[in-house]
Amino acid sequence: MDYVSELDTPLLQLSAADRFTLRDACQGVHVFGGIGSGKTSGSGRALAAAYLRAGFGGLVLCAKPDEVSTWVRYAEENGRANSLILFGESHGGGFNFITYELARQGTAGTGSVVECLMRILEACRLSGSGGDRGGNQFWEDSSRQVLRNTIPILYAASGTVRISDIIRFVASAPMSLQQAQSVEWQKSSFMFAMMWKAEKEPTHRLDTDDLDKIGSYWHDEFAQLDPKTRSNIAISLSTALDRFNRGRLHQAFCTETTLVPELTFHGAIIVMDMSALTWNEDGIVAQQLFKFMWQRAVLARERLGPKHLDRPVFLWVDEAQYFVNSFDSDFQSACRSARACTVYLTQSLPTYYAKMGSDNPKHKTDMLLGNFITKIFHNNADPETNRWAADTIGRSIQRRGTYSEGESYGRSRGMSSGGNSSWGSNSGHGSSSDGRGNVSTNSSSGGNYGGGENWGRNRGINSGESVSGGYSETMDYEIEPADFARGLKTGGTANGGNVTAIWFQAGKTFSDSGRNYLVTRFEQ
Repeated sequence: MDYVSELDTPLLQLSAADRFTLRDACQGVHVFGGIGSGKTSGSGRALAAAYLRAGFGGLVLCAKPDEVSTWVRYAEENGRANSLILFGESHGGGFNFITYELARQGTAGTGSVVECLMRILEACRLSGSGGDRGGNQFWEDSSRQVLRNTIPILYAASGTVRISDIIRFVASAPMSLQQAQSVEWQKSSFMFAMMWKAEKEPTHRLDTDDLDKIGSYWHDEFAQLDPKTRSNIAISLSTALDRFNRGRLHQAFCTETTLVPELTFHGAIIVMDMSALTWNEDGIVAQQLFKFMWQRAVLARERLGPKHLDRPVFLWVDEAQYFVNSFDSDFQSACRSARACTVYLTQSLPTYYAKMGSDNPKHKTDMLLGNFITKIFHNNADPETNRWAADTIGRSIQRRGTYSEGESYGRSRGMSSGGNSSWGSNSGHGSSSDGRGNVSTNSSSGGNYGGGENWGRNRGINSGESVSGGYSETMDYEIEPADFARGLKTGGTANGGNVTAIWFQAGKTFSDSGRNYLVTRFEQ
């Protein structure tokens, strides 16, 4: 079918003025949302439909059993039913990854086979309870060294490499230098037989120098290791690889090859029907292996020519915490030029921390998520994820309004009274003579009395009110962390089938919001 190839082709209409383009898709999308938030049925469904309508090829990993039927429905709804390839369970098909890698690269591809097997070892560690908590670098290096000195011999001796032969080869290695020189050991050892054939009767000839180095490793290094260390290396290899020695993983990955990752370059959509919840650890290991092979094929597709490069492809991983590994960050940082559009969906950051290996799962998670330019946040009850979402969107100058209102009321009352009085008396007596014998006398007396009184009363009432307003400016979150838990619709009948989410894209200013994020709505 036809497909889009122009990078500025719109795939989704986010608002009246904002579009999600193929260029945006090639930069990766990560979706967060709690259980029941609508991340899969909301933004997930919208993106899946857009990629299918645009003619993408793709790889779909499945954590839950119903994801297969979901993608069958998506393909039918968007006219892509004929593009679907179901791999696993009862659908048959096979991908012999060792034969595939050697066919692509020949003798030079033995190193690539080693790395494929190392991904199996890593997936086995991460799929165990608690994941990988670091401290495994020695065992990882030792396992890689053993494989590097095993696979070239098997390929040179027989022209092929089988999981069962790797296990037999390592199990029959000499336990000491004396044993390596023993004729009895040489007669019974599968390793010795393969070493002899690779040197004397090779199917693919190895350089003499390579043969000498490999022989020296087994005689002078491996055989001289502490017996417990040597035993642990052999057991860790055989335990991880033995699951491919029989049963469904053997059938899917160690027999014939009927499909290859490159089919997606021409429009095929490979759905891994190996649910992590039904195949358990086998499903996780198997899908991580095929994902790794697909990622490497995508990064190398430029050497295949324009007809293999032009069509966009997608990697779809719901419940991504089951399937992440150390290669994902490298792939995501380099896949844009290969037109690979990655969509990962998970619930929260702690789900990654619990599954990531090493002593610093947070750093590994941050490194992975930093390579996804578009992040979609649905309703989420996890506070750590919500704080991280708020920090990712960022802070800006926020204007906070202030308002105050007051009222006062008073009453007064009083009384005053007083009085005054005064009294007094006066008297006098006098006489006078005129010299002629006349004498006169006078006297006077008097008194006064007075009084007064005054009183008064006063009463009063007073009241008042005041209103003031203003604003202050502060650097704060564009979206508060709590808003991710209370302001986003989760679909269902209560919300009329509407799911809302915060769509964030680094380096973009959305026309509708004037910000680097947009509130988007999806119909279930």
